[in-house]
Amino acid sequence: MKKRVLAAVLSMAMVAALATGCSTPSAGGSGDSGDGSGEKVFRYAVNTEPTTLDPTKGQSIGDNEIQHAVTEGLTRTTAGEVNPGVAEEWEISEDGLTYTFHLREDAKWSDGEPITAADYEYSWKRLVNPETASPYAFIGDYLKNGYAIETGTMDVDELGVKAVDDTTLEVTLENPTPYFLSLIGSSGQYAPLRQDIVEEYGTDFAATADKNVYSGPFKMTKSENNEWYFEKNENYWDADSIKLDRCELSYVEKPDTQLSMYEAGDLDYVQVPTAYVPDYEDTAEKFMNGNVDFCYINSQSDNVVLQNKNFRLALNYALDRNSYNELANTGIYEPMNKLVFPGLQAKGSTYGEVYDVESYPLDGDQDKAMEYLNAAMSELGIANASDIEVELTTTDAESSKKIAEVIQELLQSALGIKVNIRQVTYAEIYGTVFPEHDFEIGYGGWGADYDDPYSYLELFKGDSSYNYSQYVNPEVDELLKASQTETDTDARMDMLNQVEQILLDDGAFIPLQARNIFYLIDDDVTGVNFYYCSLNIDWVYADITE
Repeated sequence: MKKRVLAAVLSMAMVAALATGCSTPSAGGSGDSGDGSGEKVFRYAVNTEPTTLDPTKGQSIGDNEIQHAVTEGLTRTTAGEVNPGVAEEWEISEDGLTYTFHLREDAKWSDGEPITAADYEYSWKRLVNPETASPYAFIGDYLKNGYAIETGTMDVDELGVKAVDDTTLEVTLENPTPYFLSLIGSSGQYAPLRQDIVEEYGTDFAATADKNVYSGPFKMTKSENNEWYFEKNENYWDADSIKLDRCELSYVEKPDTQLSMYEAGDLDYVQVPTAYVPDYEDTAEKFMNGNVDFCYINSQSDNVVLQNKNFRLALNYALDRNSYNELANTGIYEPMNKLVFPGLQAKGSTYGEVYDVESYPLDGDQDKAMEYLNAAMSELGIANASDIEVELTTTDAESSKKIAEVIQELLQSALGIKVNIRQVTYAEIYGTVFPEHDFEIGYGGWGADYDDPYSYLELFKGDSSYNYSQYVNPEVDELLKASQTETDTDARMDMLNQVEQILLDDGAFIPLQARNIFYLIDDDVTGVNFYYCSLNIDWVYADITE
């Protein structure tokens, strides 16, 4: 197996120690399954488990990366480029509201059954149906009547999707959505589903690899023991473009262990842990993955200090984000004092180049922080800063614990308040803690579902199911609503920038960082794509060369 020449950061003793006791994929280099068959196999690991294998219920980038491999939308988005998927062509009405998709007659499921327009109609109706309880139901709001159905005020049969015949699907949108084709090509929630399979397995549908059929380039063949295997789907309509025989994905919690596995030849790709990036800067590749991290502030928490705008601004001005980044991330990420990922496309350039917002200094501003803190204490009748306690909730991952401890120290030192840390599991924080608003301040983040600022800003829309902060501002809601019908793209982008400014002025959240990802990949692996929307790694068109 050919690898880059890497810096000898980990001693052999350390590598051995890290690997001890770890469940790893089968050994054998790239292009060799380990049994001498010479198969082309790509192996990598993640440190968070998928939340579900049900396409409709996926709610994380990791979930979506799996679905991107095993499902096929009407279109397929690869590194931002939209290409035909199951739909070989389509027409769009002049008003941008009606799409007519024409499906390929040779598109088949992994069991050989034809993929039909009815499979999309069924899937999309299942997505917005309140009985499904999809965490990502809101992504169906772009469809006509999607929001009304999702909120229970209209019947699911009123959704703007109709199978005209087996190969024709008519879709009506609520508003013109210029990124709709990209959205349905990169979001697993818009994949087709077989009604007979869903009904056969009921609540066990997609619980394991064998309880589903697959429309995409790969079919899942294993989903046990923290390993997920994907084998080439020979019935995929474009199977000739798929070069891998198999992909093996493993859940390995510790990034250090993943790195040691890569060094030992047990993985073909690895993200370099932030602590080791300085030692790998000459050999690692780099990309910004579109993820921005911040702290949600529960503005309707029982802790009244968080309901106070001046206190929220005190937190934001007190935080030295440059010091935070050095202490928490070894200076690897980009300190962030805003919400929208600056690399998004806007007005022929990037959002960050076109727009600048008035925000908190990256080094913090102690004088302003104390000014806002004193104003808050006066309004709340609090005599001493030491009487203020807030709770910061994060996951139990070591990296999250470190981040929380750095934030705790910086805020306590700057403001004289007390910050307590509460740790929960990853499943708990996104399954109950955030959705049920069971927190005061919560460390989290977001990656865009599509290349548009709205994907970040709608987190603070009053009626959004992802408004974990319970933030309500009628001006924000009105601007977001108006942006959905504004046909002048530049004017629309200005509206969205105005929303971001309002959120910063209100101290609605605490921005922290935008992620730079450093990674190592075998020299004999080609065709792996990285992007900043919806999914970060896309290995569908990967190949193993000799």
